Amino acid sequence: MNSSNKDFSQFQKKFTERINLQLKSIFTKKERNNGIIQPMEYSSVSGSKFIRSLLVYSTGDAFNVNPELLDKPALAIELIHTYSLIHDDLPCMDDDDIRRGKPSCHIKFGESSAVLAGDALQSIAFEILSDKENIDLPDKIQLSWINYLAKSIGYKGIAEGQFLDLSINNKIIDIKQLDEIYSLKTSSLIKPCLIMPAMIANQADSIIIQKLEVLGNLLGISFQIKDDLLGYTSSTEIIGKTKNQDELRNQPNYVNILGVEKTKQKLSKNKEQVESLLNEINLRNTMLYEISNYIFTRNH
Repeated sequence: MNSSNKDFSQFQKKFTERINLQLKSIFTKKERNNGIIQPMEYSSVSGSKFIRSLLVYSTGDAFNVNPELLDKPALAIELIHTYSLIHDDLPCMDDDDIRRGKPSCHIKFGESSAVLAGDALQSIAFEILSDKENIDLPDKIQLSWINYLAKSIGYKGIAEGQFLDLSINNKIIDIKQLDEIYSLKTSSLIKPCLIMPAMIANQADSIIIQKLEVLGNLLGISFQIKDDLLGYTSSTEIIGKTKNQDELRNQPNYVNILGVEKTKQKLSKNKEQVESLLNEINLRNTMLYEISNYIFTRNH
């Protein structure tokens, strides 16, 4: 293991433990006799790769932001992500029985509980972002966080992406259309991981924000392309969800449109673009580069 990989491994371990402990703390503080807490906690605290929160912490690290100021956006984004996965797995959506290597929330607790648990996780995310406890930041930044994240998950973000994703079942589409869906469905929650820490670092009015937006979009699309590839080249046990689920639903994806080799080539080109962008904003030798690289090289 070279020093760069070793440093990233340590960073990944440190902040994975940090976010996981904070997630557990959220549910520990809630009333345990409240039945909805159980499906919320079940879906949130185990099995995640925490890539989104690692992007938050690595972006903050690149801009010399105190990690304590990053905890709220990291937590909020993880909770939003979990809520979206719970809903994605429902029979009326992607209809998947497995998530993060265990039964999906609706399989374990029932559909109505899963819907409500997802709704409640979204609500808690915005509670956390708006809370002034243990954070010394101007109200303007917290309000900007809330505004940016709300737009990211709404009718011009994740919700629209999921709507379009469901609309292409049993249809023939091209890569341009697929990229649009991936951008909305996946990049919409990757971009806040980069932009919200940059807001703390007073980068909000700079050209860097524009480049981070492009970077976030590329990373999100590439994350989804990598998922498509793993669905064909890995196993259900490794990826933690049903292998070839798109095939079962006759859902277009990169591999069934382009094939495995051309999909790998596209992923390689995207990686080159990501590296070029990071060089442009002088973030090549940072943990943000390392977690970006991990998105392309992961095996699950």
